[in-house]
Amino acid sequence: MYLRILVINILSNIDSILIPMDVQKAAAPQSAPRDPSDDIRAQLRELTLRQQRFERFLGRKLHVDPAGLAVMDHLVNVAPTTPSELARHLGTSTAAMTLVIDRLAAGGHVRREPHPTDRRKVVVTPGEDWSATAFEYVAPLISGITAATEELAPDERAVVARFLARAVAAYDTATSS
Repeated sequence: MYLRILVINILSNIDSILIPMDVQKAAAPQSAPRDPSDDIRAQLRELTLRQQRFERFLGRKLHVDPAGLAVMDHLVNVAPTTPSELARHLGTSTAAMTLVIDRLAAGGHVRREPHPTDRRKVVVTPGEDWSATAFEYVAPLISGITAATEELAPDERAVVARFLARAVAAYDTATSS
């Protein structure tokens, strides 16, 4: 979480990080118009902070830690899978993943079921009530985002979609190694 806040602060203040202060002051006339990208970065920062707040809220309501939320997100949005595949996808050890799955199973959030083709493996699936319970808290967010999207004209949606795709690509580039 602290790393996310650091990244948000860096994005919000990128000009002051990349350009020395004396150069910034000398280059910027006193009556210079505000850079529109400052507003976008500020809004991205606010969006990211709200997302983090929502994740903490959801975790508290569902009694699931951040690692557990990441597992549940994968199980619901990608597919039920084996513990080792979850560990690989989420970039953690199989031992750590076993602990996360144990906590989720103890809370009734996941089930371990026999693998359909390999008797030695199990598949982790969401618990019976997980989607309905999570949806209760996520529904207002989905409705709000849907309403905000529907208020945009088609050409505005296209611009926003292109921008978001580029922002996602920037994250992907920054995290590829």
